[in-house]
Amino acid sequence: MKAEEYFNTKEVAKYMKTSPRTIERWRTEGQGPEYYKVGRKVIYKLGDINAYLASNKYSHTSQY
Repeated sequence: MKAEEYFNTKEVAKYMKTSPRTIERWRTEGQGPEYYKVGRKVIYKLGDINAYLASNKYSHTSQY
């Protein structure tokens, strides 16, 4: 069994090619990938990040 990969906010931002501040803002607005709170830490599973990206895939602008 392969262990699930977890990322912190900075790593998620790098993976998604955006800023950590954007990831933090999305979290407070209820947007972005699902996350977990472990004590004071916020972590993201790779599968949840990829699911979020896949759910925001469009082929043309009228799909928004």
